[in-house]
Amino acid sequence: MSYSSNTKNGSGSERSNDEWIVELIWAMFKATGYLLWLAILFPAVSVPAVISLVMMLRYGIGAGMLTAIGLGAGYGAWAALDTQSFEHWIARPVRQRFQMWWRYTRTWEQVCALHGLTARHQDRTLTPVVRSIWIGKHTDVIDLRVVTGQSVDDWHKRIRELAAAWRADRLIIRPTAPGELRITITRYDFLAQPIRLPRPAASTNVNLSAVPVGITDTHQWWRVPVLGHHLLIAGATGAGKGSVLWSLIAGLAPCVKTGQVRLCVIDPKGGMELGPGAGIFSAFSHDAKDTTLDLLRTLVTAMHARANRLRGHTRLHTPTPSEPLYVLIIDEIAALTAYVPDRKIRTEIEHLLGLLLSQGRAVGISVVAAIQDPSKDTLPVRQLFTVRIGLRLTETSQTAMVLGQSARDAGAECDLIADTTPGVGYVMIDGTAQPQRIRAFHVTDADITDLATRFTPLRSYSNGNAHNTNDAGPDGGNR
Repeated sequence: MSYSSNTKNGSGSERSNDEWIVELIWAMFKATGYLLWLAILFPAVSVPAVISLVMMLRYGIGAGMLTAIGLGAGYGAWAALDTQSFEHWIARPVRQRFQMWWRYTRTWEQVCALHGLTARHQDRTLTPVVRSIWIGKHTDVIDLRVVTGQSVDDWHKRIRELAAAWRADRLIIRPTAPGELRITITRYDFLAQPIRLPRPAASTNVNLSAVPVGITDTHQWWRVPVLGHHLLIAGATGAGKGSVLWSLIAGLAPCVKTGQVRLCVIDPKGGMELGPGAGIFSAFSHDAKDTTLDLLRTLVTAMHARANRLRGHTRLHTPTPSEPLYVLIIDEIAALTAYVPDRKIRTEIEHLLGLLLSQGRAVGISVVAAIQDPSKDTLPVRQLFTVRIGLRLTETSQTAMVLGQSARDAGAECDLIADTTPGVGYVMIDGTAQPQRIRAFHVTDADITDLATRFTPLRSYSNGNAHNTNDAGPDGGNR
């Protein structure tokens, strides 16, 4: 019995030793494979290492050490003399590969499991497959294939938790193909600080289909299409609606100077916000009564006249000084559509605005309107705006009202924008699937004074001499 026990113990010990040896061999095999993979990925680093190793094996340790020191000195000289190329070929690839492993690869399975993004099939755990990782200075991008049975909504529900796990300021998840997602992870907010208005020069050539109004969260110019579009700007008090309006006016100012664009402005709150720029407006009304009605009637008359003249010749009006683009700017449009006490006047205003919004784009009349409450009760013509900008809003449902539910699901959470960042928001343009995060320029009183001084319309345009009488549009008199 004792012999049998010893035999069994000996067999168990031998099996244990054999398993340990197999595991050691397998670990060494994996380590060798990993080193070979790294050598292929970074030949600029691996080739000097191989040369030093060969010299050591052939001529001894001293020769190998001298070779390594010499090559290291050469690389040091390279880094000192041409930092840019050394960074491109040596430092950046190594640093990015390490960051890729440290931030994501080493904890990928753990993060997915803790956030409920894995699945069980029989005795296996299925984990989303990483297709590629791109490491940037402030932004990382992960392309992945989800587990069968998952959807983009499953990932959207975990956005905040994933952002916390990866220590990100912002995280955006977007589908790229059926079953595939792209996660954009941002660790620096370009929009955290105000952006000064770059004062335009009088000779600036303005593209009316891409007017610069601010910057995006990728540090690119935020350009707004005005020609052929209507713009709706929604935001709570202090959210920065005035910044967007003034940035847009500044972007259009060179065309106002030449008469290619005429600004017709309605500020029904007494003209406090837009009144300082009255000198560059072709028409200005600061109430919700007769002068506003007259302006809207004149624009509708001009719209019909121009439509009759252009019918059969073009599908989109091309602005010229004699055939300008009329841009109707309304600060707090709800004062016209919901709060006018006279029901008859309110009904006519709604009718005129509906005509301009439904028929004005093609003939060169664009409407830009700002509002605090974007509900249907206060703005029944909301769906006619083709460019919608959501700044900070007070309620979750208001984001969907302005930008659509899909925009909120994609990360456009206007109700979570900090009140310390006026002018920050999200924009959706008809025909695009994803919202864009933006910030309008910060426009000071000095900037407004400069605009009003330098971009007053030329006399030949402001007094109506260059105005086509067939349009019967505003002739430049400030009301």
